[in-house]
Amino acid sequence: MGKISIPVRRVFLNKKACRREAKRIISEGLIDGMDEMQLAREIYFHALAFYFCEKTGLFPVIKKHADPIDLRDDGDNIVSQRIFDLFWHVPEKWVKRR
Repeated sequence: MGKISIPVRRVFLNKKACRREAKRIISEGLIDGMDEMQLAREIYFHALAFYFCEKTGLFPVIKKHADPIDLRDDGDNIVSQRIFDLFWHVPEKWVKRR
């Protein structure tokens, strides 16, 4: 089973940057069983969680868990994937204002 860890970066608060990183991961064959959007959504969620916790000082355990972003073949469980899907719909303009 393939597994990689990538550090959270501020650029991952941008959905296009998340998609570029997902494309890179797929093109290099680092992860199997996930498509570009699944990877991008997980990367984006981790960035949102990390930087929210950093800015507010809340939820230090979540902040610690958010970085690095651990990705593995076939992705997270279905509940986590639905959470990633939900947070993908957080408008970037909301993120940038905060």
